[in-house]
Amino acid sequence: WRGGLEFGISLSGKLDHLILSAGLYLSKVMCTTYIQERTELIEALHKDRKLSDLPKITQPTLIIWGEHDQIFPLELAHRLKRHLGENAELVIIKKAGHAINMEKPKKLYKHLKSFLINPLPLPRHENNGNSHKED
Repeated sequence: WRGGLEFGISLSGKLDHLILSAGLYLSKVMCTTYIQERTELIEALHKDRKLSDLPKITQPTLIIWGEHDQIFPLELAHRLKRHLGENAELVIIKKAGHAINMEKPKKLYKHLKSFLINPLPLPRHENNGNSHKED
């Protein structure tokens, strides 16, 4: 939790519209909010369903994915980014798997902080849209 607390403190006073929480409340919210929507999205990604059947998120969205994620292959990150379009930014963390928060916490917090302070999508990079690798 130390890294998370440092992250929250570093944003103190900069994000009045964001509520940073920790502990049981956050776990409860993450496990009970929008369960059906998350389930549909995960099923669509895994079963090769058409993502076009799912509603698009219109808010700026940050997708952070581990380059070596063994649970959700990297191709799913690119499919999700294509589905979400210009409102999404995909960051691929090199030498990381599924547990980026434990494997590369400083990289994760750097990208979260940057996105939360300025959530507008970045200019297009090369031919991947708003996606880039981070080492």
